[in-house]
Amino acid sequence: MAIKITLANQKGGVGKSTTALNLADALKHKKKKVLMIDMDAQCNTTSAYHAKVEGENTLYDLLNGDCTINEAIQQTDMGDIIAADSLLPDLESKLKENVGGFNKMKKAIKEVDHDYDFIIFDTPPNLGVFMINALSATDGVIIPILPQKFAIDGLQRLLTTINDVIDNTNENLKIYGVVLTMYDARKELDRLILSNLPKIGEETGIHIFKTHIRTCQDVNKALANEQSLIDTYPKSTAALDYMALVKEIIKETK
Repeated sequence: MAIKITLANQKGGVGKSTTALNLADALKHKKKKVLMIDMDAQCNTTSAYHAKVEGENTLYDLLNGDCTINEAIQQTDMGDIIAADSLLPDLESKLKENVGGFNKMKKAIKEVDHDYDFIIFDTPPNLGVFMINALSATDGVIIPILPQKFAIDGLQRLLTTINDVIDNTNENLKIYGVVLTMYDARKELDRLILSNLPKIGEETGIHIFKTHIRTCQDVNKALANEQSLIDTYPKSTAALDYMALVKEIIKETK
């Protein structure tokens, strides 16, 4: 049975999609079979996978009941993916009005649960119906945050939503942990946030991953060239960090 992980944060610009992409890539380098599901209408992860939207079944078609999950999976050089679609916002009101609209993904995923080692959900930067669909279908959440005070303060809204999902649609949902992204040791605030994270973890009861993702220009280069960071820049700080983070995640999810 696949381990299902959702990358979630209601704030944009925290490196959520970048983290999802590189975690999936690192897992594949660990010989794990991975399915990526892009729940974000911005389609950044879909583009990075070179997945098609026109003329192909996408997440829109799956959640609208127009195809099965197997029919929505595309096999690309970057791996297997269910592509997002810019039409997803048009589906939001329909899902909200339907009693089972928040559990569509939970039901669909059962068909491929034994075909993968990991299923990764990349979610939009809001606490809407697509985020809740992912949380309802997943085993656990990884929360990427920036080394900023407001990023930590903003966790409470997400935690409230996670607790609501636990109470209503997914009682087994876990928070696997918080990961600090875009860390720059040259900045005093970054160092201060990093040093305070263990205390915050103790106060909230949330696991803080020991690995933090250092800021690295090679990440942007790989994304711009639509390449695997780990294949193209295997000795870059970010590639090493993502490989280290995957070790922690595998341990945490066992």
